[in-house]
Amino acid sequence: MAEVIAGARTTIARGGQGDAPVSTPDTDMPSYLRVRRALAERIERGAYAVGAALPSENDLASEFGTTRLTIRNATDGLVDQGRVRRIQGKGTFVTPGLLDPEGTSRGGFRETARILGRKPSVRVLSRRKRRAGEYYAWLFGIRPDDLLYSLRRLNSVDAEPLTIENTLVPLSILPGVEDVDIQVFSLYETYRHLGHMVAQTQEKLDIVELGGRDAGLLGVAAGSAALLLECVSYDALGQAIEYACSYTRGDRGGYAYDY
Repeated sequence: MAEVIAGARTTIARGGQGDAPVSTPDTDMPSYLRVRRALAERIERGAYAVGAALPSENDLASEFGTTRLTIRNATDGLVDQGRVRRIQGKGTFVTPGLLDPEGTSRGGFRETARILGRKPSVRVLSRRKRRAGEYYAWLFGIRPDDLLYSLRRLNSVDAEPLTIENTLVPLSILPGVEDVDIQVFSLYETYRHLGHMVAQTQEKLDIVELGGRDAGLLGVAAGSAALLLECVSYDALGQAIEYACSYTRGDRGGYAYDY
């Protein structure tokens, strides 16, 4: 495959698969910027699909005839732009789209934590498909026998357990959501990629006592207070696309709203 680093007067050739060359910058541009532009162009034209991992730093360094440090500097800029996300131990992945500064109020757990300068992490406790039943059929406007994607997660901030979240998503409305690696992409990002950006939520807040199992996961004593938040999320057409029920440690959680 012939691959050109955007705008340069020289071509880097590899393989022989016949990709059409792309334009490259002036040769006096720093190498990491030329590589960054080339990778960005590949993402824009779909050579690297949403959710796909970029080639390893070693492979990219070999392809572009440069060092791993140069590749890391190049991808750092793509991370800052929201084009890719780097996951330790997994790789660097193409995101569903550029960051939306105005959409952060409905960004979900990980987006909110990052905005606050904290380090979020998610552990999947269980994932399965189940029948909707009468109530959720009514909520989502589907049939009782239609399938829901059921997901149970433990959300942590700065390595401290914070929230247990149980989520239900109608597969007839969001097919393929169960195939997304949520260690890499949040559900809200996945909804946006599948054409159903969250536009509105309805929330109900209560205070409950934690049972033994949930208390153990959150690292507190059984019977400790927790914030119970039930949330239904809707897309721009008013279609319910998610029901979520979360339990947040009472000694770490809080709730605020603007009106």
